[in-house]
Amino acid sequence: MSGYLRFPNINEVTISGRLVRDVEMKYLQNNVGFAKICIAVNYFYKDENGNFVEQPSFVDTIAYGKIAQNCTENLKKGSPVIIQGYLKTRTFTDQNNVTKKMTEVNITRVYPLERDENYVPNSEYRQSSNPNNNSNYSASPKPATANNPEEPDSFPTYDPNEFGSVNTDNDVPF
Repeated sequence: MSGYLRFPNINEVTISGRLVRDVEMKYLQNNVGFAKICIAVNYFYKDENGNFVEQPSFVDTIAYGKIAQNCTENLKKGSPVIIQGYLKTRTFTDQNNVTKKMTEVNITRVYPLERDENYVPNSEYRQSSNPNNNSNYSASPKPATANNPEEPDSFPTYDPNEFGSVNTDNDVPF
């Protein structure tokens, strides 16, 4: 085992941006719903004259099942979102019978960033301190997740001893 560096495979993506177009729900042959969502992500940099320049990137994402349905019902062109997911490359044949590959983000979680008109920040504190306040309030929205949306995230614990010893004799010195 000496000389091998073992590490966990990590394939996680988090991006924030705005939807380029309205979400359109489609269905696979087995009646599973999916939605292709294109997110515009802006990158800012200074040009040679010191002026800030905005350069957009367009990221293709895809959602399945309940997440796709929630996106279709709650998001529209221009909606600001945070998307979490993982990269996946798929192969397909286009209309000219040419095989192509496409890498996209498979969505596992969506955080809509639109303002909820009924949301009052820290309202649970205000309501408890003012007994005469009978107004209704909504808590901040929970993200739609690929797992059970009502259960908290459960991540496996990381044990560094599980990966054995690492030979550092051949490591790059930096």
